[in-house]
Amino acid sequence: MKKWGSILSLLIVLLLFNSFSIAAKNYSYTTVTIDGKKQSVSTVPVLVDGQAITSDVPPFIYKDYTMVPIRFVAESLGSEVNWNGKSKTVTINDSKKQIVLGINSSYVYINGQKQKLPNGVPSPKLVNTSNANYSRTMIPLRFVSETLGHNVKWDNEKRIAYIEKNKDIDKEIKETEINSIVVDSNSNIKISASSSFKYQATDLTNPSRIVVDIPDTKLNLKDGSKADEDGIVNISVGKAYVDKISASQFSTNPSITRIVINLNENAEYKIVPTNDGKTIEIGFTKLNKVENVKMETINGQEAIVIYNSFKPRTNTLKLSNPNRIVLDLLDSTVDLENQINYNYQLGIIKNVRVSQFSPDNLYKPDDKVVRVVFDIQDGINTSNVKISSDGNKIIIMPDKNSWEGLKYENNGNEKIFFIMAKNETGYTIDYDTFKRVMEINVPRENVNLTSGTINVNDNFVDRIVISDNSGNNKVEIYFKKSIEYAVLSKEVDSEIKIKFSRDTQIEPKERLIVIDPGHGGKDSGAISQNGYYEKNVTISIANKLNERLRELGYNTEMTRYDDTYLGLYERTDIANKINADIFVSIHSNAHNDKSISGLQTLYHPSKEEGDGSSYQLAKMIHEEVLKSTGLKDKRMVERPKLAVLRTSNMPATLIEVGFISNLEDEKLITDSAFQDKVVDGIIKGIERYFAEY
Repeated sequence: MKKWGSILSLLIVLLLFNSFSIAAKNYSYTTVTIDGKKQSVSTVPVLVDGQAITSDVPPFIYKDYTMVPIRFVAESLGSEVNWNGKSKTVTINDSKKQIVLGINSSYVYINGQKQKLPNGVPSPKLVNTSNANYSRTMIPLRFVSETLGHNVKWDNEKRIAYIEKNKDIDKEIKETEINSIVVDSNSNIKISASSSFKYQATDLTNPSRIVVDIPDTKLNLKDGSKADEDGIVNISVGKAYVDKISASQFSTNPSITRIVINLNENAEYKIVPTNDGKTIEIGFTKLNKVENVKMETINGQEAIVIYNSFKPRTNTLKLSNPNRIVLDLLDSTVDLENQINYNYQLGIIKNVRVSQFSPDNLYKPDDKVVRVVFDIQDGINTSNVKISSDGNKIIIMPDKNSWEGLKYENNGNEKIFFIMAKNETGYTIDYDTFKRVMEINVPRENVNLTSGTINVNDNFVDRIVISDNSGNNKVEIYFKKSIEYAVLSKEVDSEIKIKFSRDTQIEPKERLIVIDPGHGGKDSGAISQNGYYEKNVTISIANKLNERLRELGYNTEMTRYDDTYLGLYERTDIANKINADIFVSIHSNAHNDKSISGLQTLYHPSKEEGDGSSYQLAKMIHEEVLKSTGLKDKRMVERPKLAVLRTSNMPATLIEVGFISNLEDEKLITDSAFQDKVVDGIIKGIERYFAEY
């Protein structure tokens, strides 16, 4: 009977490995969402001591590394795992190691020591699949397993990851004695033990205190400190930051030592283990408290003033989309549950926001940062502020507003532009319909305008340029579209007022289209199974499109006319410099899964570019190319970070005409007659767009 049992067990193991082998040869794929982007990844089996692991999000290959859910570490490797949703960090503890990893962070803390992840090892990711309605944290399998002391092997032929657990780890767990708690003159605390230990620190309020729990340890202080009748050792400190310390054997099964540090003022602390893991050092930093944000007059000039409990260190950033200046106050707190908005409008600043910032990659997860955001007025392309200190106060004085003396009202399909004069004045207005530039000249002594460029970049106006012109202030308005306008002010007036709207009678010869054949030169793009280069397919379709559009009377420009290499930014520079109406980039798709085929069209989801938008342009072209070609619909996809879509000043789309990696699509897109059908669809989409916008 035992013999048959052994044979049956052997058959089960063989079947298990055979199923993995078959799965590996078929390259099983699943679709996951990583960093907000859907992608197809290859799933792989993982065996721990011969046992396969299962999860609602299966292990998969990402950037040539196997990623597994953090639950795998707890359930399969027997480590303790804690997730901090606020700082988006995962802490893994076993008998000798503590690993702290952050989502999308290339740094890791091992036993409190910060180091960079090895070259190529991906950072942890929040991942969604179609099978799960929530995110799973995925971590690099080999790095974490080997750091914890386990042996990892990869069978490339079968595409299976094997882990052999270190059997000695469980044997090494011993009861450790907490034998010393020492406080120095600066309130720095050292907690020492007979051997290395792990710990968990928690902040509590009312009263403010730090609770440090140390598992698998026994309290046995060697300085002769005695416990009270409740078993608590009380250590009176009475120094900066720390009032007193209490230590006790919080639990005996399991053995947990609890140390409570009672604080007497607002402070930030850091816990740093020594290299041998036998001591942790707790150091304190005094925290600034942001008390108020006000508008005040400083030395005759209006300013925004931040009141603090003491002078903090600061960090200043300039961010775009939308334009804003960020002032981070380090080692600081503010008594706010949520962000607060101050409706302060001063110079280029239109609003001020204050919040307790959750640290990103610029800071450590436990850093205390108050973030003050100064939102910049629309249309301001240079945003400078003077930041100075006066005692505990931070004083912000922004540049003068470039819009001083001007006003621009957005009334949907109509815009009204104002120049406010000091007194009644004459003026001249000239509009170049071909260049789409309006020039207004006003005697300089009658207006108060600042020379420079204002980037408006709304759905009508690209920019406004103010300059001196022989005793006049010249105001040039560069439009994105052909416009109709009406002067609403008198010939001599104290307020020059112009209304403009989209010109609905635009002929093809007034349109300018930039066609961008993807790749070129040293950049071949994707290569098909039969050796066709994507760059040759794109130039062929682009040349046909260019010829057909010119036959219809449109003005066109191509980013390349031959097999020339162009950088990504050079392509949109061409379109931006000539103020094109639309930008159409032509590509062909590719995927490791050779069965995937069809049409995919990319667009930027949120930019304002002309009357319409990239979304409308992409949608109309996508729909028409589907009709004209019969390609499978692989949907429209938002790509806000794609350079040619992000940096274009006009509506732009990138068309992925079929998958060159798929044999059927390859045959179609390399066929001249089929390319003509693609061009038919693109033109119909463009004409639909121009008819509406």
